[in-house]
Amino acid sequence: MKQDEKKFALISVSDKTGIDKFAKSLIKNNYIILSTGGTAKFLSSKKIANVSIAEFTKFEEILEGRVKTLHPIIHAGILAKDKKSIDSLKNSHYSLIDIVVVNLYPFESAISKPNCKYDDAIENIDIGGPTMLRAAAKNHRRVTVITEPKDYDVIIKEINENNQTSIDTRLKLAIKVFQKISEYDSMIHNYLMRHENTEESTLPSKINITLEKINDLRYGENPHQNASLYNIKYPQVEGFNFEQLSGKGLSYNNLVDTESALSCVQQFKTPSCVIVKHANPCGVAECTNLMAAYNNAYATDPISAFGGIIAFNKNVDEKILKKIINQQFVEVIVAPSYSKKCLEIIKSKPNIRLLKTKRSNKDIIRLEFKSLQGKFLIQESDTKKLTSKDLKNVTVKKPSKREVDDLLFAFKVARYVKSNAIVFVKNKKTLGIGAGQMSRIDSTNIANTKAKKHGLSLKGCVMASEAFFPFRDNIDLAKKIGVSSIIQPGGSIKDKEIISIADKHGISMVLSGVRVFKH
Repeated sequence: MKQDEKKFALISVSDKTGIDKFAKSLIKNNYIILSTGGTAKFLSSKKIANVSIAEFTKFEEILEGRVKTLHPIIHAGILAKDKKSIDSLKNSHYSLIDIVVVNLYPFESAISKPNCKYDDAIENIDIGGPTMLRAAAKNHRRVTVITEPKDYDVIIKEINENNQTSIDTRLKLAIKVFQKISEYDSMIHNYLMRHENTEESTLPSKINITLEKINDLRYGENPHQNASLYNIKYPQVEGFNFEQLSGKGLSYNNLVDTESALSCVQQFKTPSCVIVKHANPCGVAECTNLMAAYNNAYATDPISAFGGIIAFNKNVDEKILKKIINQQFVEVIVAPSYSKKCLEIIKSKPNIRLLKTKRSNKDIIRLEFKSLQGKFLIQESDTKKLTSKDLKNVTVKKPSKREVDDLLFAFKVARYVKSNAIVFVKNKKTLGIGAGQMSRIDSTNIANTKAKKHGLSLKGCVMASEAFFPFRDNIDLAKKIGVSSIIQPGGSIKDKEIISIADKHGISMVLSGVRVFKH
């Protein structure tokens, strides 16, 4: 074969999946394989002919392999537009490189290890790989650049059929390169920012995220709006991870409501159920078993539960699933696991979406993202835990042990109710929920009205407010309703007056010191 007939493919990969098969296919199509350290050893162990980068460039790797592909012969071969431009260099060492196969040092997996040291993370920052990928992607009119094993078969098929790849394929692969490099650089940037940040907050002073499209949704908030689901690419940030086991496609609202229900139910350790409608809990209960939890949650507001989202924190069995299907219309059921019979039963209801979710126990950061037009708001998730030791008794009357348990339960529910929020609870089950009102007294009236409508007595219940009481009207109404104890954050200029009114009415009150607005 003459020098000008040689075709070169440069392979330098950390993920060796399928690379031996791919290399053999390239060789059958008259390609000469160029490879680096670990890749060269792997291919040689598979008895696949390859030429080391050092042999090709006549330049030995230096600095423990840190410098090997950063060489004019390599980058001229990748960046040259055509044979004419490479020949103009008048040096027989220069040859066109037509295919570049590179995947980057596994920086993300390195920093995800529990005991990853800073120096280890730095060593996993790839330099030569991104440089070659960028060069090949820039010159995609001639060069085919590959970053993932799943693209090998498509490339070989095109080469076998046409002796080359199509321009459309090369462009798609080039686009993928710049997306991956952007994500890679963002991970490094975020890691270094976290290392630099010495404050107690888990939220870095600067956040640089990238988005990875997962799929298109059935529609947005309304059927005439298009919507898509994206994954936030940010190291050690836990996302809303789920697997859809059955049912029709998810809509924008399905996902918003499901995430709200799941976040709420995951606060509880014993069997619990949360039913959400339009991003607000309409029924929440914690019991000794999951069936009782569902029954109590449903009883809070059966009307609002229609067409809602139901979330559980324990395994769902076929008895619970049958009860739900026979009792109400439901859009989504989400739980960490299901019995095998559930998967058979749900086949008779093809429209109900059954989601399986899991929560990582890793040391992760939890962030929330809200969208404005063309902008994102990013904040730490509200994961502050509240115990009985955190509560400040401010009234003459003190809450009983049962009331303290209910107050803490009500507080957990209130943090997921849209502000202004009022929640009535007794025996760890909601009796009335008032949400999203401009005036807090309106939320209290709504919660009271709902309880009466569904025949639920509020006598001896506790009341939670996610923010302070600006006026005494809520305390006066609580007395008429039969509330025995109240939890609120405090912080109003009228706190003394509010406390004195609670004393006057014989209602115990505790301050959480934590405001949990939900907008």
